Amino acid sequence: MIKVGYVPYSTNLQHPGDRRRLATWAANTGAKLNVTNPLDSDVLVLSNAANFNYWLKRAKQPVVLDLVDGYLGEHPSPLKDISRNVVRSIKRTSDLHWIKYTNHLKAACMRSDAIIVASIEQQEIISKYNKNVYVILDDHSELDFDQNDENPTENQVSKTPSRKYLFWEGFGYTLKHFELIAKDLDRFLYESGWGMYLLTTKEFPRWGGYIGSIDTRSLVKRWFPQSNEQIEIVPWTIEAVKSHARKSTMAIIPVDSSDNFAALKSENKLLSMWHLELPTLFSPIPSYSRVATEAHEERAVVQDQEWFEILQRFALSQVECADLRRLSMEYISHHHTHQLLMKKWDVVLTGMLRMNRI
Repeated sequence: MIKVGYVPYSTNLQHPGDRRRLATWAANTGAKLNVTNPLDSDVLVLSNAANFNYWLKRAKQPVVLDLVDGYLGEHPSPLKDISRNVVRSIKRTSDLHWIKYTNHLKAACMRSDAIIVASIEQQEIISKYNKNVYVILDDHSELDFDQNDENPTENQVSKTPSRKYLFWEGFGYTLKHFELIAKDLDRFLYESGWGMYLLTTKEFPRWGGYIGSIDTRSLVKRWFPQSNEQIEIVPWTIEAVKSHARKSTMAIIPVDSSDNFAALKSENKLLSMWHLELPTLFSPIPSYSRVATEAHEERAVVQDQEWFEILQRFALSQVECADLRRLSMEYISHHHTHQLLMKKWDVVLTGMLRMNRI
């Protein structure tokens, strides 16, 4: 059995970047990830929470970077790049001598033996720095419904409130993208009487993912003056995500495409909504638009100025919602199964193992 050292986001491997990626491969194969002494391994995998330079200087085995965010395609301002490196240096995931965080990333990409990214768009950017770049998306099978999940009984259905719900889930710092559509969404919720579930945290860091604090309810009240009482903030757990998805009619994923970092996000969040069997409306970032075309769901792509009209259209059409659900589940079954993702991890890690034995 291959020995894999891993520098994770979380020591218990419960962060989504661990749980839905390398950790699910390890659970599937029976392999153990060495997170206490990662250098005692055949292959070393570094998450984006690792100080790449620190580990690359010490590694004697092949090193794989697991980069799921598009930092190198963001082209941040010098001030933002320097500030990000300062914050990450404080968190010990970079060093001040790099000055800019992108300097650290570029050097790590060039020195690594392979890099895993989460989208074709990210692969095109990273390939400038390394010839061995693989695309592996998150494994969302934890969100799949099975016979152990409760189906609402007729009695339960009769007690279900008549209000229909939109659904959104994610880290608190990604709530900022709601500001883009707040006026349209506030109008839609108020005029239609629909509600919205936000599966997230009640508060989250203000800067850099680490510093300060923002109250989620305060944001909701500011952005949705007419409909804020129709919006429920639900603490994020897998069980809560699945149960509230079952009670929802549609999911939405607004993304401000002028945010270069967000625009380079992979299709992971969209695919997670499809695993929850939710017809989903979403912004036209490159990865979402690509998958929409592949899945024949171009009508679910919503331009910034169209949210009110498109929400109204799908809210009034059970047929269109059902068709989106059917197409998305077909796409998942052909392109995004647990088995396919595990094979991709096998290819990368066994390839690195052969390199170590040469």
